Amino acid sequence: MRIVIVEDEIAIRDGLKKMISANTEHIVIGTCKNATEGIAFIKENHPDLVLTDIRMDGMNGLEMLSDLKQQGVEVYSIIISGYADFEYARKALSVGAQEYLLKPVSIDALQKALERIESEYMENRFQFMKKPENYVREYFFGTEKEQVEAKQALSNIFKEEKGKIYGMIVGYFGNINKEQLEDMEFPLRSMKHQFPQLSYLDAWEQRMKFRILILKGDNRGLEAFASAFDEMARYDYKQKKREVPWCMGVCESMEDWRDCFRMVHKVISGYFTKEYYGLLRAEETDEESVKDFVYPVQMERKIMSALEEGNYEEVKEGIEEFLEHAISREYGAEEIRHGTIKLITRMMDVAKEINQKAYEELNENDYLKGVLLAYTRTEIREILMKYGDKICDRKKKEGISNYTINRTLEYIRTHYKEGISLEKTAEVLNITPEYLSMLFKREMGMNFSVFLKEFRISHAKRLLKATDMKIYEVAQECGYSNSNYFTKVFKEVTGISPAEYR
Repeated sequence: MRIVIVEDEIAIRDGLKKMISANTEHIVIGTCKNATEGIAFIKENHPDLVLTDIRMDGMNGLEMLSDLKQQGVEVYSIIISGYADFEYARKALSVGAQEYLLKPVSIDALQKALERIESEYMENRFQFMKKPENYVREYFFGTEKEQVEAKQALSNIFKEEKGKIYGMIVGYFGNINKEQLEDMEFPLRSMKHQFPQLSYLDAWEQRMKFRILILKGDNRGLEAFASAFDEMARYDYKQKKREVPWCMGVCESMEDWRDCFRMVHKVISGYFTKEYYGLLRAEETDEESVKDFVYPVQMERKIMSALEEGNYEEVKEGIEEFLEHAISREYGAEEIRHGTIKLITRMMDVAKEINQKAYEELNENDYLKGVLLAYTRTEIREILMKYGDKICDRKKKEGISNYTINRTLEYIRTHYKEGISLEKTAEVLNITPEYLSMLFKREMGMNFSVFLKEFRISHAKRLLKATDMKIYEVAQECGYSNSNYFTKVFKEVTGISPAEYR
């Protein structure tokens, strides 16, 4: 929920904000030092919940809520008081407060109060207080019935006027955290005050993490707003390096809103291909010529090899090279997504062979869908790194307490092409074969010989798919001097011959 705090004591005001930000998923969109300031802020920004003190200089919290109610502004509220007085509680409930908390407010009490209100809020999301932004959400994302009702309500709010047009600015906030989101509230609110001649409606779509700004005015006013907004967005990126896609479209009437939104959304969905961090314009970026995507096979091979070796640092390096090649203005967004999905599919093939647990976990969470919904480079990078991290099983490897096993794994990765064995490895490590066998089985969950065989065959499969090497060359490259024996082992592990696999 979007929360505003109205409290005249700065220490309590800041303490409540930090408590909410650190312990809940709710967003504090603003703080006010008195009731008068609170009323103005609430009427302008339409929060979901007001957290206010009863005792404040001038108008108190109860009077503020009562005044808002008389003006037709309905909002969830929590009253805070240092007085354990039934009369205060009764008055709080009479003006519509949902919760009454005593100072000092504990984290546990606040969390439970917010949970109760959020539960009611979600149940009545579209029925409770039909604010203008609710209608915007319904118009674009609601059921057919909701869309019809919302269109009628918005028509009453935005009456058609000669010489007036609409600007639609959509921003995507799925790539920044809650604190960064709160930090952006002030510059966005200040934009409203700079252009009082424009009609302005600000709506959130929580599920898709979109912020939709609807503007109405003449062409000159909208262009001035767009220019100022562009400057704000570029400054924010320069200072904070936050990838927040913003795009603006312009249309003549409400009948064109959906088409305008689709056009703007299309631009945002390809934001990661852009090299501009201000306000994108849908009309200027809708038609761009792009080259056919060239899938980087050599980079894929590097990543696959690093995965098989469990070398997470090399995996990261390979992913960065892939992204540098793939994500550019030369290629279309959908082609880049398809190329990324192809790489992930290959990474999953490796996971299935060398880390079944990671394969099952990644399959279950289906991070692949995230690529289709990713709008920023950071999101695509994080998805690929997540696959690399899980498959390399970095945390498990870092958590292996026995130094001997780490040395054993490193020895296998370095010498698997040679005729190594448990006995030879134990000799190199200066321990007995029996002790090494016991440690290896305990830490890795399989025998040394089974691990070595699967490691070699996994490498062989990559060579068979990615190179033109002859079967006997692949066998030698993987530590098998006899190609017939290699074929036998390969079929034992995979169920088919090397030639059939290729």
